[in-house]
Amino acid sequence: MPSYDSFMCPNCEDYFRVIWPNPIPSHHDPCSKIRMKCPDCGEVTELYDFLIDKIMQAPEPGIPSVEVLSISPRDPNPDPNARSKFWQRVRTRPRVYNTMTYRAR
Repeated sequence: MPSYDSFMCPNCEDYFRVIWPNPIPSHHDPCSKIRMKCPDCGEVTELYDFLIDKIMQAPEPGIPSVEVLSISPRDPNPDPNARSKFWQRVRTRPRVYNTMTYRAR
């Protein structure tokens, strides 16, 4: 059964299907850093491959896709807290937005 990759932008929190280059570079590894540009907000995000979600069913046709900009060689010293830092970044964005919105009123 094929698997698909899903990326959540930490800035706008939208989900996208990942389109990998063909062929995938030989230096690709789960500890490689992958650069992608969000088609909605335009933010360029660089994260480890192991942070990209794997999904077992095909994404719905309406889900937009994002192309991989670059794949770095394997990081010899991957950040052991990369997963928690990614989710912390996701969680702090809405709080900042809501704080700014409610202060303006």
